[in-house]
Amino acid sequence: MNKLKFHFSVVVAILLLVGCSDEDKVYAKFNFKENLAASYNSELEIELETLESDIATLELVIGDSIVAKWDNPGVKKLTYKLLTNDFGIGSREIKLIAKNKAGELFKDERLFRILSDLKPEIWSYEIVDTYKHNITNFTQGLEFDGDVLYESTGQLGQSKIAKINLKTGEDLMKIGLDATHFGEGITILGDTIYQLTWTTNKCFLYDKHTLQIMTKDFTFNGEGWGICNDGKYLIMSDGSERLTFRDPKTFEIVKTIEVYTHEQPVSRLNELEYIDGLIYANIWMTNSIAVIEPETGRVIGVIDGSRLASIGRGQAGDVFNGIAYNKTDDCIYVTGKYWNSLFKLKVNNTRKEIAIKK
Repeated sequence: MNKLKFHFSVVVAILLLVGCSDEDKVYAKFNFKENLAASYNSELEIELETLESDIATLELVIGDSIVAKWDNPGVKKLTYKLLTNDFGIGSREIKLIAKNKAGELFKDERLFRILSDLKPEIWSYEIVDTYKHNITNFTQGLEFDGDVLYESTGQLGQSKIAKINLKTGEDLMKIGLDATHFGEGITILGDTIYQLTWTTNKCFLYDKHTLQIMTKDFTFNGEGWGICNDGKYLIMSDGSERLTFRDPKTFEIVKTIEVYTHEQPVSRLNELEYIDGLIYANIWMTNSIAVIEPETGRVIGVIDGSRLASIGRGQAGDVFNGIAYNKTDDCIYVTGKYWNSLFKLKVNNTRKEIAIKK
């Protein structure tokens, strides 16, 4: 036998030995593909199969919870009925863990998604008024406190927070950010303005009356995009489909939700505003605002701002961004980055109309 044939025979023999090892045995598996999805408020039947007779225990694990367990299941096909409401909307890790009688573990790991059970409604609106907007403002956050309008802008060396003259679009008072920070969304809770930065992991705090920055600030992981509050918690976006609820005193995470329609996750959630128990979110690089249930993450409505963009963007404007709610007139005010106009809108909110009738 020449050296080439000898080496080839040795390799084949090694591969055969490896292929026959117990470690490569499939003890149990899921009988679905990676793209398994089900709707919220439904029952999902998960199919699985055991393939070896010496399985001592079989566990079905979702997240960190064991939801089902079988002792000495033998070789058979099994099903587990999962109530999607028990786990909430979003992507979930699901594992099948088999332990043989020798104590060895074998796993099959997958992901599945729970989608919203609602198709979002298209919410119409009326343009009540149009105001000037400073075309040098790369709008990141827009917020009313009473009748006072605040705006946060981005870009390194140009980021600021300002009190805005609604009639003229001019700054009444402002404070700039250090040029190392790219300013993002703002929200006001009590007497404090919270401002995120994009990539430097900071949330800065300001006195809303004087715009003086406080010595206290918060640090977080990931990117900062939009922020709003529900009167109790800060709600923050990071460019994904996740919204994070945080304690305003410590910035510790209280909970997270994932935002979904009946078809898919909704990512690139940008500027946020909390209005009448719902979260309004600009979807970056689109002319749409998603209206989100904070309890579930379901998108219940969509506001199409294409008409506004065609009027307000001007020659050099950028994307639609900026939502502020004024409780005094029950209207929302929207604009965009480098837009020349800010619009006052009366939104036809179907959910609100139903509530009023009741």
